[in-house]
Amino acid sequence: MLRNSIAHDEDTLTLPEMEQAHRGEFENIAIIGVGMIGGSIGLTLRQSGFRGQITGLDKKDVLDQALARGAIDRAVGDLAEAVPSADLVVLATPVLETCALLPTILRTVRLGVLVTDTGGTKAEICSLAARTKEARGIFIGGHPLTGTMRQGIANAHPELFASVYYVLTPLKKRAPHLLESLKWWVHRLGALPLVLDPGEHDRLMAATSHLPLLLSLTLTEWMADLACASADLYKLAHGDFREMTRRLDCAFATWEGLLKTNREEIRKAIANFRKALAHCETRLDENHLAESFRQAHSFRDQVVRQHVGPWDTRCELIVTAPDRPGTFARITGLLAEHQISIRELRVLYVRETFGGNLSLELASPVQAATAMNLLKREGFDVRLKE
Repeated sequence: MLRNSIAHDEDTLTLPEMEQAHRGEFENIAIIGVGMIGGSIGLTLRQSGFRGQITGLDKKDVLDQALARGAIDRAVGDLAEAVPSADLVVLATPVLETCALLPTILRTVRLGVLVTDTGGTKAEICSLAARTKEARGIFIGGHPLTGTMRQGIANAHPELFASVYYVLTPLKKRAPHLLESLKWWVHRLGALPLVLDPGEHDRLMAATSHLPLLLSLTLTEWMADLACASADLYKLAHGDFREMTRRLDCAFATWEGLLKTNREEIRKAIANFRKALAHCETRLDENHLAESFRQAHSFRDQVVRQHVGPWDTRCELIVTAPDRPGTFARITGLLAEHQISIRELRVLYVRETFGGNLSLELASPVQAATAMNLLKREGFDVRLKE
C-alpha cells in the first residue's frame, strides 16, 4: 500500500482551500481497475471526444488489453504512479478492494482532487471516506446502474452507460461545486446523475437488487432439494425458472462485497419480505389474489414507464426464432446491415427442434420499430415486449 508522505492535521485542510485547489474540467483521469466498468468508462470518454490523459491501474494482462482497445493511453503498475498527477480518480474495483484502497488514495492525491468509485453499496464506503484522517482528496460516491453478466475488459463497451441512472452520494456539506463537476462528467458518459443519501441508496438497493438475488439463490437451493425426490423437475424448470435465477450466472465473488457491506439493510428487507409473503399466503387461502395481481401489474407498469435505458419496453423486441443453423446470424446480420445496434441479446426460452424466443434490446424506440419492420419482412414472428 502507498504511504502518504505529506502529513497534515485534518483541521488544517479547510474546505475553501480544497475548493480553490480544484481546477474545473478534468484533464487527467486515473481509473483504478480497468475491467468491464472501468474499461467502459475509458472507451466512453474517448468516444465522447475527451482529449485528456486516461491512466489505468490493474494487472498487466488487463492493462495490455485496455491499451489495445483504446480504453486507456497510459498503463501503470501501482498507486504511486497513477494517483499523484490525476485530477479525477475513479475506483472501479470491487467494493471490498475499494474499501482497502480508498484511505491511501485520499491521502495521496493532490489537494482538492475529486475521488469517486463505482461500487454497488455506498454507506460503508462513504463512512470510511468521512473518517479518513489527513485526507487531501474529496470523495463523492458513485454507482452506475448498468453492467452485464460478463465481467472483464473484454466485455467493456462505450455504450454501457447510455441513458442509465448513475447514482452519486456526496458527503454532507462537502464541496457542492465538485458535485456539479461530477454530474457534468456523468452526463459526458451518457448517463443520468441521481443524487441520493448513501444510506437511502443502500436501503433501496437491498430491496431492488440484493434481496432478489437471495430469493433466486434460495429458490434454486429449494428446487435442488425437490429434484432429489423427483428427477422430472429438471424437465419442467425452464423458462420462468431461468429468468428468475439468471443473475446466479455471476460468480459469488461478484456479489460477496455487496452482500457483506449491506448486510443490515438486507436483513431488514428479508424481514419485511417475510411479512409480505405471509400476506400473500393469506390472500391465496382466501382467494383474494386477483387484487394482488392488479396492484402488482399497476406498479410494474409505473416502473417500466419511469425507467430509462435498456429496460424500456418500446426498445425491446421478442423474436420467435426457428431452430435452424444460422438463424441467429441472419437476425443480427440483417440489423447490422441497416446500422441497428443490439444493446443486448438474450435467449429467453428454447425448445429443441422448435426454436425459441430471443430478446433484442435496441438503442431507441425508433430503432426498435425499424428492426421490427425489417424482421417481419424477412418472415420472423416479432413483437414488442409486453
